Amino acid sequence: MRPLGAALAFGAVSLFAAPAATAAPAATDVRPADVGIQTAVFVPSNYVYNPALGSLHDYCTSSPDEFPNPAGSNADFRGPCAIHDLCYGSGADKRRCDDSLFVNMTKNCEDEYSSVNPARYACIDTAGIYWAAVVAAT
Repeated sequence: MRPLGAALAFGAVSLFAAPAATAAPAATDVRPADVGIQTAVFVPSNYVYNPALGSLHDYCTSSPDEFPNPAGSNADFRGPCAIHDLCYGSGADKRRCDDSLFVNMTKNCEDEYSSVNPARYACIDTAGIYWAAVVAAT
């Protein structure tokens, strides 16, 4: 049995990375956004949110548009889902669109939660579930 947070291989890229078991938490809980580095992915200005137009206009379709953190703020998944919708609508390669969804959701998890916050890793795990669902969809 693998320990909680064990890496899941995706090609040469790890989907889920856990903090090193021997690493002590930093003295301060600093996120990239706290030091002026913007890593979050937002809804593009050319995205049209209108569910009446179909699944390419409703953010994350039937999945939550946020990572629901029961102990604090939620990570926003609308931007990554909107970019994913636009990618599908552009006729780009489906797998490239799906892989970008995971990368962008992970950025929002990392922007919202510090590296010592367990919510970061639960959020990234959730991004992996979204990725698996869109890859499995035809």
